[in-house]
Amino acid sequence: MVQLRYAYAIDVIQAKLRMINADLTEQKHRRVIRSMSSRIKSTDSVIKKLSRKGQEATYKTAVCTLNDIAGIRVVCYFCDDIYQIADAMRRQSDTRVLREKDYVGKPKKSGYQSIHLIVGVPVTYEDKTREVRVELQIRSFAMDYWAELDTQMCYKKSAGQIENVEREIRGYSDVIAKVDNKMLELRKRIETM
Repeated sequence: MVQLRYAYAIDVIQAKLRMINADLTEQKHRRVIRSMSSRIKSTDSVIKKLSRKGQEATYKTAVCTLNDIAGIRVVCYFCDDIYQIADAMRRQSDTRVLREKDYVGKPKKSGYQSIHLIVGVPVTYEDKTREVRVELQIRSFAMDYWAELDTQMCYKKSAGQIENVEREIRGYSDVIAKVDNKMLELRKRIETM
């Protein structure tokens, strides 16, 4: 039943995102969301995360403390679209944004950039309603490219082996961010022609 609750919450958020994309696409006369993907963390992954946090590996602990058991990644074409999608999610009256981290305005030390929203989705079955948390990551195509390469090359590798690679990848994050901003400037110029 737990997996079904998370799957339902993901379906609700994805449906909202499709409507947001349709609305923004109509307003801007261009597609805004390039792709969406979702996942539910495996039991093994949940146990490992709880262990890293020094917490008891139980169902109750996982559901009460982890915000990313269910996750959705939204990839946009341009970096300004990220904030518009986040704003539209905040305006939804039947879900709540519980927490927000802006790693675009203030990137992580690693160079990672994305907006993270923890969204509470009411899930009703029979006579009980429970709020299920879904982590929503919203990023540009360029940010996603960097994050995917960083994950492949560095994520969860031992620190001693990978320090030089991490330093170099962090520098590439700045390069990719500059390209992202240049493409946004170009799009804005084209829109005013």
